[in-house]
Amino acid sequence: MAEQKTPTVREAVGVFPSERALQAAVDDLLSHGFDRSELSLLAPLSSVQKELGHGFASVTELEDDATVPTTAYISTNTIGDAEGGVFGGFIYVGALATLTAVVASGGAIGAAIIAAAAGGVGGGAIGGVLAKIIGQHHADYIEEQLERGGLLLWVRTWSAADEKHAIEILANHSGSDVHVHDLPATHAALEERYNGAEFAGELQAYRGVPYSFLPSGEYYIAGEVLPTEQDVKARIDRDIDREKLRSEAKAQNWDIEALLGNPASIFPSPAKLLATELPLSIQRDILKRWAYGEKQLEIASDDGMKPSKNGDRLQEINLALERLQAR
Repeated sequence: MAEQKTPTVREAVGVFPSERALQAAVDDLLSHGFDRSELSLLAPLSSVQKELGHGFASVTELEDDATVPTTAYISTNTIGDAEGGVFGGFIYVGALATLTAVVASGGAIGAAIIAAAAGGVGGGAIGGVLAKIIGQHHADYIEEQLERGGLLLWVRTWSAADEKHAIEILANHSGSDVHVHDLPATHAALEERYNGAEFAGELQAYRGVPYSFLPSGEYYIAGEVLPTEQDVKARIDRDIDREKLRSEAKAQNWDIEALLGNPASIFPSPAKLLATELPLSIQRDILKRWAYGEKQLEIASDDGMKPSKNGDRLQEINLALERLQAR
């Protein structure tokens, strides 16, 4: 009897020396075909140590450990401009959980917020208190990791082309120890917590895909804890769209690696891509990857290599992206 292989996922990982470098890498990834749902950060160190049951000297020890708790990247657009101004680019699930706990716990700060609201203090003042709480929590989160070697970022990859692009982008923004690894697609401890006999939450489904919800506000799906139902649905939508891409590639005899790594080898122009039946989100991803490839050709040309023959191709790609945005 053949031994069953444990399903795995591939990730690129890097360690960053500053929050600015991490944010620059994230921005570059999102601009070139990667999705927010594919990015993970290290959970707050208190959670990490609790889950592991031991301390650690450097974050590099955690890069390839499947048991390390991670947290979803959340753009500031998700939580609103007012709160977003506190973070300078990103926030994480732990900060939102802390905010909820502070108010629910009835502690001094929570009581002050409730009293201020009861006394008619303006929402802006209360918002300032909340921003200060979350801002301090975020600063502590960053400082703790930097003291142990840097800020970890994991990027889910779907193909060799994804891996190549992710590694280049992470390295280009001062990422160190950048590499790709295999991890189990599911995590036994998380599966037990969110789907096991002691699970106290609710099982829900979207587009036929099950996920778990806890009263504490956490959502869980296939090895990943997410902060909002919107994030869960975005993850499911993306997985389904990826399956549609694979099916269409098979039906059209497209090389999936070439499609994601060198779209020009499949489509003579961006307009031909827009004429396909691929989901709009996938068309957008491919165009962003295509733009990345064209920019790399321009960089190579500036460095003295043979220039690209398609000097106007990047403009065509940008126009195609604008057309998609208007749909």
